[in-house]
Amino acid sequence: MASKQVAIIDGGVGTEISRRGIPLHPVYWSAAAHVEHPDIVSAIHLDYINAGVDIISTNTFMTGRHVLEAGGRNDFKEINLKAIELAKMARQLSGKDHLKIAGTLSPTARMDQANGLPRGKEIENNFRDQASLLADSGADVLLVEMLFDSESAASLLDACCDTGLPVWAGLSATKMPGKETLMTFRQPGKHESLAHETFDNLIKTVIEFPIEVLGAMHTDVKLMPEALRSIRNHWSGTILAYAKTGTATDHDWEFSDVINEIEYADIISDWVDEFDISIVGGCCGTSPAHIKALVKRLNR
Repeated sequence: MASKQVAIIDGGVGTEISRRGIPLHPVYWSAAAHVEHPDIVSAIHLDYINAGVDIISTNTFMTGRHVLEAGGRNDFKEINLKAIELAKMARQLSGKDHLKIAGTLSPTARMDQANGLPRGKEIENNFRDQASLLADSGADVLLVEMLFDSESAASLLDACCDTGLPVWAGLSATKMPGKETLMTFRQPGKHESLAHETFDNLIKTVIEFPIEVLGAMHTDVKLMPEALRSIRNHWSGTILAYAKTGTATDHDWEFSDVINEIEYADIISDWVDEFDISIVGGCCGTSPAHIKALVKRLNR
């Protein structure tokens, strides 16, 4: 039984868009959904708010300029601004002015060519443009998600920290077949050009930046305790935790093996006590139902 007060962030946004029948794009995934189907994304935000969250996240995980342009779009500014607009509108409609909006960013590459990660000055400028746009248009915090490579993490965190907003960093972990050492995330069949990196090494890189919150996310439920233990060994500050459940396909999500809501809530509650977690929620595959169960489990 979790014994402390924790903040609740929402669950999956991109995968929830898919769950509600909107096809995910093979290059930029869910990035344009809030422009093409704003009613669906607005409903998702409101469903998470009604489930009891304290923080909603924008649908900007894949809205970097280089990702959008790879898919033939030239509306980088409009897409990012619309995402913030919908989140602010959902907060206003809910009447819960205390809700925080987390502007999400990620170094993840285009979905159809994710063998490596984008590098170079142009990409660094793209990171800065997106971070500044989200900060200036109304994000309360910048949530940097799915960090799994020190070089790209450093570029993106540098851009986000320069905005002056609080920066929360989410790291992703995995294990290689037959190996015991916890490594940074690599999706099977992708990221093949990236050098392998230990999770501990990534943590050491990230904590060099003036972040406010550090945590593990987009990591299998079974690996989360080891990832959180590694983070707690290096970091005495605020920790967040939200796991993925289900299975990624080429550019979509398979929900057949998603963990049920009650079991997910029980597991997260245990982490709160064991690792002194302050912010919890859900990642890919989780839904408003998972978050509602989590809120109830934590006696919120």
